[in-house]
Amino acid sequence: MVGSKPASGNSAPPARQPSLWVPLRYFVTAQAAFVGALLWAPWQVDNLLDFYYQGHGLALTHLLTLGWITMTIMGASFQLVPVALETTLWSERLACWQYWIMLSGVALMVSHFWIGHHHGTAIGAGLVLIAVTLFVVNMGRTMWQLPRWDIIGRHVAAALLYLASTVVMGNLMALDKMFDFLGGQVLHTIHAHAHLAGIGWVTMMIFGASYKLIPMFSLSEFRNERPAYWEFRLLNVGLAGLYVTLLLHSSWTALFALLIAVAVGLFLWTMREVLRTRKRPRLDWGLRHSLSAMVTLVILTLLGLWLSTGWVVSDEFAARLAFGYGVLALLGWISVTIIGMMYKIIPFLVWHHRYSDLVGLRPVPAATQLLGESMPRIEYWLLHAGIVTTVAGVIFASGLLLQVGTLVLALAGLTFAVAVCRIYRHLVPRLTPLPEAQTVGA
Repeated sequence: MVGSKPASGNSAPPARQPSLWVPLRYFVTAQAAFVGALLWAPWQVDNLLDFYYQGHGLALTHLLTLGWITMTIMGASFQLVPVALETTLWSERLACWQYWIMLSGVALMVSHFWIGHHHGTAIGAGLVLIAVTLFVVNMGRTMWQLPRWDIIGRHVAAALLYLASTVVMGNLMALDKMFDFLGGQVLHTIHAHAHLAGIGWVTMMIFGASYKLIPMFSLSEFRNERPAYWEFRLLNVGLAGLYVTLLLHSSWTALFALLIAVAVGLFLWTMREVLRTRKRPRLDWGLRHSLSAMVTLVILTLLGLWLSTGWVVSDEFAARLAFGYGVLALLGWISVTIIGMMYKIIPFLVWHHRYSDLVGLRPVPAATQLLGESMPRIEYWLLHAGIVTTVAGVIFASGLLLQVGTLVLALAGLTFAVAVCRIYRHLVPRLTPLPEAQTVGA
């Protein structure tokens, strides 16, 4: 079979896209961090049963939040922001320098959280701050060239602002470990920091990217932008209020949580309309991951609203519920969304690099064949079974459920690694040799 251009709907000229190796080094590192975290988790059941604010738990959390989630979004931004906004990345060289600084910072933070060395953690946080500053400058200069700011550009700009704020706050918290100047309100500060990162940086970026990618992946159209603009306003107002009220431990927290819930509802309604009018009836594994993540987002939003009211039977159960809420957000909403998008983005990038120049000259596989069906299917069910069991184990303080859940998650991580390695092997010609040249069109 002679392959054809992948039907992703991406019509941007190649000149607008950065080199494959700019996003790929971020993706490979992020995927190694994700698999490493899932393989590490079964050995940390005792720590997961303990209070979440302790060194080993923070090491595992930051391996996921910085090593997996932030590294992935940074790599995807270098590839997708110029394409989505029809501009050119300002500096590929700066993106390469940023990678090594970010990698060093994350490695220092995770290792020093683990051994309980506050000075090392602060140095690592400082390196992450430098890397994030370079990222914001690069993205800012890239977006500065935009002729108009559409809803996607506004989400990206807001996400960059919240990323910078999150990292500055993280640095202050790292320094507070040595100089104790934040007044001892540790839990309130952590809750505000976590929501600034999870909603402001990650969810804001996912919402913005989804308005471009979900219509593109499902062969649909994003016709009505008005709900998206209301979602953007409500999400920003709700997050600003939630951040302040969490810091002050105010009873107004529930009001701002409700604004965020309405914003989430508008986003989901918009996605429903996009998928309802799609021209591709069959959902592939990338879109199935995105849909199940949206279902989790509904559960997560209801759980967050309940926690914001303070109507929980006991402080101990509220702490377990908050921990389960955090695990569900990291794995069920954010990680499942990222995996779904990676199953669409990476095959296209690899196919374009290896095969696009051979179309019409040699028989080449289609982009959708690079991922295959079996590994994503196994990973999908293992991952979801592991998430449900692990979250239940955290909430009900069950060592057995946690042990089983984290072991299933480790298997899901290994399956995910096999799935992406099957795509990456197409970058090595001797591992995926092509048949000899045939008559064009054969």
